[in-house]
Amino acid sequence: MTQTSERPGLPGPVAGPVAHHGADLAPDLEADLEALRVALAAHPFPTHQDDLLAVLIARHEPVRLAWRLSTLSRTRTYHSVAELIEDLRHGAGAA
Repeated sequence: MTQTSERPGLPGPVAGPVAHHGADLAPDLEADLEALRVALAAHPFPTHQDDLLAVLIARHEPVRLAWRLSTLSRTRTYHSVAELIEDLRHGAGAA
């Protein structure tokens, strides 16, 4: 797919491929869920999305794992890794 845009200051239309980041960031849900289980195994629960994202950043985990967590509610309290994984598997992180 090609995207064309005209912008002031550019010599003319700019054409190029449209990136589909979703496909690049999350190739395999089950593999990502297992990686999240491992990365968050030592994290204390209950916890919230912001704390979970901070753990991934501090551990230098792949950005696709943070992308999975980005679809979670910012205010929900998660009481276990299992609860978090179920939420991701059944909708919240499937976007």
